[in-house]
Amino acid sequence: MTYILYSYPDCASIVVRMVLEELGADYRDEIVDMSADAHRSEEFLHLNPRGRVPVLAETETGATLAETGAILAFLAEQSGRLAPALTDAPRRAAYLQWLYFLSNTLHADAQLQYYTARYVGDALAEEARPVVQDRMRTHYTMIEAFITEHGGPWLLGEALSMCDFYLGGCVRWSLIAPRHAPLSGEDIARHPNLSSLLERLEARGSVQRAFDVEETPSSAYFRAPVRSRHTQ
Repeated sequence: MTYILYSYPDCASIVVRMVLEELGADYRDEIVDMSADAHRSEEFLHLNPRGRVPVLAETETGATLAETGAILAFLAEQSGRLAPALTDAPRRAAYLQWLYFLSNTLHADAQLQYYTARYVGDALAEEARPVVQDRMRTHYTMIEAFITEHGGPWLLGEALSMCDFYLGGCVRWSLIAPRHAPLSGEDIARHPNLSSLLERLEARGSVQRAFDVEETPSSAYFRAPVRSRHTQ
């Protein structure tokens, strides 16, 4: 299969890029210049009415879809990789539970942390941010407990999955929230199994290639956050 990845540096599309690199997929980039409002163009809104990246298109069939979690599930089905088999009911159940949690809860709260004023207005943003940060810390505590219970080194156990790439992206965003008191590396370091997972992920060639393509500082990824030159 050949894909087109509609992306913008250091947005949620980097999660999809990491996965495409991990799969060794044949894909090409279509940069959506959000700084020039290209995501609001009629052409792009036809692909995703929400005006957000990532969008993934399959060139052979014309299939096009948005939403990070949906794209990861689609790529798992297409490739037969990075997801438990349908016949492995216990691990498949955990995979679906966490994929939806990452999409509906962790990613959503990372967005809320990143763009607090968009959700509650400028007047309430300063008051709301500590609440969101505490929610993120609670999520990471729960994730640490799950990894500990199931032995790691990855979220679902011994096998790397789509969930690990998505988790890595969400952690990154919570550490680089611009201007607004991001979580610190210490918030992650207090969770040894989560930290180990992230370090393993960051060391993978697919992740390093994804950051190289986007010219994004990989040192910002987990433990030593620096300000990215891009916004989510």
